[in-house]
Amino acid sequence: MESLTKKKQFLLLQFCLLLLACTTLPEFGFSVGDIAGALFGGGGLSIPVIIARIIGIIGSGMALYWFYGNAADKLPLSFLCSAAGGIVLTLITLFPGTPDWLGYIAVAALFAALYLAKDSLDVDWKQESTQGAYLILLATLVHLYYNNIENKLTMAVAALIALFIFIKALGTFGVSMDNEGAKGVSKLKVAAWIGIVASAIMLLLGWIPLIGMAIGIIICIVNLVAFIIEFMGYGCLTRSATVGREGQTGAAKLHTSMIIGIAAAVLGIIPVVGIAGKIIAFIGFWLVLQGWTKIILGLEQDKEQLDSPQY
Repeated sequence: MESLTKKKQFLLLQFCLLLLACTTLPEFGFSVGDIAGALFGGGGLSIPVIIARIIGIIGSGMALYWFYGNAADKLPLSFLCSAAGGIVLTLITLFPGTPDWLGYIAVAALFAALYLAKDSLDVDWKQESTQGAYLILLATLVHLYYNNIENKLTMAVAALIALFIFIKALGTFGVSMDNEGAKGVSKLKVAAWIGIVASAIMLLLGWIPLIGMAIGIIICIVNLVAFIIEFMGYGCLTRSATVGREGQTGAAKLHTSMIIGIAAAVLGIIPVVGIAGKIIAFIGFWLVLQGWTKIILGLEQDKEQLDSPQY
């Protein structure tokens, strides 16, 4: 159980570090003055970006502190400096007059921490499928951030890359799935490919005034089809014995996160309450983290039970 707790904290750390990196890109940078402007009706910064930054700082800080207090040996200095340094730099970039290059250093430090974390924290996946689920979690976060929080060009490209990672990770995730699990993975792949085509078309043609409007309507319909297929895919995972009861509960949470995502999207297009839709989207973020964490722990727990000596 101690191993599973460690993996749960690891997933929280990685999720929050990546969320923090998304909000720290200089293109989306903000300062204390921007925060005051957003809260009191001025400035161009969206409140959801502020919330995402705060969640990233608190979540990654708590997880890092847990590892620091529970590590059997000292944490590698390279990882500790990159993770703690990245978090501290994101705090510094809140202040007015901070140069853009400091934001780039913060992002680089956060991605270095993401890369070093697995070996530095001695996290070992017991199943190949678990590695796939872990990458799916990170790719899903990037895509959700683009869809619900910030849809500027940098994040649009990142979200498109994340979809390719999502599909590749699904191949790893599905290697040991039972029949229901394999059906779910297949549906998720179809939904992801539809998403890739839709995203690519929007990037290439969405900026053209007249064509862009027509394309936007078509893409909305296509995305709805992808949503239905993805929803069915998670439904299959709720019936998969491979992920165990823990994983089935996690798949149900992913089901719920999609419903919340639709609610947030609908609210987002209503001028008066649009901001409420983006804030509600954070509930979906949390459910995605919880859902994939439970699927990963379900896979790992099942493997640990199989590897345990029988008396």
